[in-house]
Amino acid sequence: MPVLDPPVPAGPSAAIRDRLDDPRVADALTTLLEHADLLAVLVSGLDAFVRRGDDITANLTSALGDFKGQSVELSQLSASLSQLSGALVHAAPALTTLLKSPLTEPAGAEVIAALGEAMVSARQSTAPTPRGVRGLWKAVRGAAKDPDVTRGVVYLIEMARIFGRRV
Repeated sequence: MPVLDPPVPAGPSAAIRDRLDDPRVADALTTLLEHADLLAVLVSGLDAFVRRGDDITANLTSALGDFKGQSVELSQLSASLSQLSGALVHAAPALTTLLKSPLTEPAGAEVIAALGEAMVSARQSTAPTPRGVRGLWKAVRGAAKDPDVTRGVVYLIEMARIFGRRV
C-alpha cells in the first residue's frame, strides 16, 4: 500500500501553520505564553487608559491652561530664584554654621520660637513711650515689680554672661 501524504489545506490556516514552523516565531510565541499574566495586566491597563482618554485629555488641557496663565509668575519666580541662588552661595558658610549650631536642636528652636512670640506680643501690647527721665524710671520701677520681667532680665543677664565667656 502506498504511503500518501496528507492533503495540505490551503488558505489562512496553512499560512499560520507555515509561520509556526519558523523557529523565531515559535520562540516569540513561547515568550508571550510565559508572560501571559503580565500581558493581561498591561492590556487591561491600556484598556482603562483608552476608556478614560477623554477625561485624561481634559485634565491635561486644563493643567496646560493653568500653566499658561502662570507664565508671568513663573518668570518672576525664575528671577527670584536666580537672585536667591547667588545670595545662597555667599551665605552658605554662615548657614552651615547656623545649621550645625544648637539653634537647630529642639531646645534651641523652642527658645527662638518663644523669643519670636515675645517680640510679636510685645510689639502689639507696647504702651506709649514714657516721656522724660522721670517717665523712664517710673516704667523701670513698675517693670521691676513684675515677676515675668524679672525672669526675662535674669535670663538675658545669664545669656550675656555665657556669651561673654565665649567671645
